[in-house]
Amino acid sequence: MLVKFTSKAAADVLMLDRHAQKALAPFGKNPSNGCFSVVELDHAIAVFEAAAADTKRHAPSQALAQDVESQHHAHGAQHFHEAQEPVDFATHLYPLLAMMRAARQAAHPVAWY
Repeated sequence: MLVKFTSKAAADVLMLDRHAQKALAPFGKNPSNGCFSVVELDHAIAVFEAAAADTKRHAPSQALAQDVESQHHAHGAQHFHEAQEPVDFATHLYPLLAMMRAARQAAHPVAWY
């Protein structure tokens, strides 16, 4: 299922509900519908920027785990194609974060449904 974020300040952003739920959980907001008021945007942007930075800090450990797994399969009897790199949470947040920054600058809320 998709969650659609809207604001008069930017183009709509679509996000899978599981990613929207993870993004909205720190605020206690329901992914089925809701709104960040103009007053809430500064705090929400700060939280998203911190989450994105945290994701980037853990990227090397995720890359190491992927390398270990691919080496394990390379030397084992099983021959699988190397798994695609997962999309990190910071990448999922980027379009929403850009929308929120534009909304803050234009003094418009961000709503979703």
